[in-house]
Amino acid sequence: MDHSQIDLNAYALGEGTPAERAAAAAHLAQSSEAALEFERLQLTLTALQGLRDEEVPRRIAFVSDPVFEPSFWQRFWASGPRLAFGGAAMLACAITAHGFLMRPVAQPVPPAVVQISQADVDAAVEKAVQAVEARTENRVRQEVSLAVNRTEKRFTQEIQMMAASFQENDTLLRKQMNRMYVTNAGLAAGFSKE
Repeated sequence: MDHSQIDLNAYALGEGTPAERAAAAAHLAQSSEAALEFERLQLTLTALQGLRDEEVPRRIAFVSDPVFEPSFWQRFWASGPRLAFGGAAMLACAITAHGFLMRPVAQPVPPAVVQISQADVDAAVEKAVQAVEARTENRVRQEVSLAVNRTEKRFTQEIQMMAASFQENDTLLRKQMNRMYVTNAGLAAGFSKE
């Protein structure tokens, strides 16, 4: 069989008679160029199998079709006069809302003025002064009590420290005196033998 008559495309797709497929397999085994082309065909088939199937369009859409017409909002934003009217309407709504929300609030009526005598004022001031003096006196008492407690505690600690120091000094002095007695007794015994 002539090599130009071998259909590698049919062999890659699994088509053809058994004799044609056997001839194509023999040709691929002998020719490295044919093997390279067959490998490219297989890669292409693998890539095509990875694509999803889509339906072929029935007709081509034209620019005049309604699909290509701009939406209402696209037409609105593209129109200068409509956009100006929309901006003016929003400004009018904002001014109306501002006027409605910022209207003056009715002021509450002040309560009736109550006449207070000077004696009531003096009594209230005297009561407030007494309360402040009582609080101040209590605070001073607490601070003096705390200061006295701290001082007593410090003096107690100092007395304990002095007593401990006196005890140590007394013990040390007694030890020195005992040594002196022992030393003097030894000297006195030495003089009595002579």
